[in-house]
Amino acid sequence: MSPPRPAVVWDPRFREYDFGPGHPFTEASRDLAVRLLRASLGPPGIGRFLWVDRLDSAEGLLRRFHGPEYIEYVRQASDRGDRAYLDLGDTPSFAGCFGAATSLVAGADRAVHHALDTGTAAFHPGGGLHHAGRSGASGFCVFNDVAVAIADPVANGRRVAYIDIDAHHGDGVMYGFYDSGRVLDIDFHQDGRTLFPGTGFPPETGRGDGAGSKVNVPLPPGAGDEAVLPLFRRLVPPLLDGFRPDLIVLQHGVDGHAGDPLTRLQYTPSAYVEVLRTVVRLANAHCAGRLVVVGGGGYRPETVSRVLARAGRILGGVPLPDDGESLPEGWRSEYAAETGVEAPARWATPLRLVRSPWREQDEARLVRELEDALGRKFPASPPEPPRPR
Repeated sequence: MSPPRPAVVWDPRFREYDFGPGHPFTEASRDLAVRLLRASLGPPGIGRFLWVDRLDSAEGLLRRFHGPEYIEYVRQASDRGDRAYLDLGDTPSFAGCFGAATSLVAGADRAVHHALDTGTAAFHPGGGLHHAGRSGASGFCVFNDVAVAIADPVANGRRVAYIDIDAHHGDGVMYGFYDSGRVLDIDFHQDGRTLFPGTGFPPETGRGDGAGSKVNVPLPPGAGDEAVLPLFRRLVPPLLDGFRPDLIVLQHGVDGHAGDPLTRLQYTPSAYVEVLRTVVRLANAHCAGRLVVVGGGGYRPETVSRVLARAGRILGGVPLPDDGESLPEGWRSEYAAETGVEAPARWATPLRLVRSPWREQDEARLVRELEDALGRKFPASPPEPPRPR
């Protein structure tokens, strides 16, 4: 019997999660990422993954996290097919929104169970809808696929470390498990005083059994690799050492990448590579490789497609291409047909970064805030690790 392989979860129905022309969120960018991953691997490499492209209905899973009144509200709005907002103005309903949203929940559930059952990674690039709460939509998220998926192992006594690097704070997941000590939530994001949803500050550390298990790392607009990477190296390994997770879930949101139209962070592709490689190492050390990576936010197709395709290659143990390596011509034609603009030519293009406001004293101040809030000390920042391809 061949050993288990990492899974890539992509169902064509994910593309039906579509708020219409002009809305910033689209699953088409995630589809382009999956197609680039396939195209860049070629026939021999494609066998490195278990490709999951058909999923069972997830309607019965929703009550793990969402209330029955809200589930019925979405169902009725979906059946009516009108454009009523499910929240305060970011997340409109549309015909079929119930089925489209539940398909993404099914993807997350499949990814979590694949990781738990096989001890390998699972990649759900269409998922990561981390804003939806138990009783309402929020921030382009109808249902919270991650929260639904991890609710089952948490209810069965498993310990889940949820790490979120999306530029927007993952409020739906954090507050959804705010009282649970079985969910360690570590969230790096743009400061909520400058960006939706306006939450995620160091004093928010959990409540009751969850006290001390929620760690919020807000960064100022303009911060980039020089801020997030030293903090990630300094905070995440010791937090996981003390928590001993059975599963790690990484919300790999790409909207922190420099140039995203909705946010003002300045991460580069190198930051995403280091973060994911670190998380893979930690998953191997702490939970026998049980890791789920979900795509999260990101609103530039040229960025989302390339960053998430790189993530898939890392999870599959495939060497990364050089930044200057040309992208497959067939994929570039698909990109142009999908977006109506010329595709990027290479795996990375030069970035125009503004001067970062982040200084060493900012790291020291933020770490002190976290230490005071959590009642623990963190080690000094370790040296930058080597960056193998």
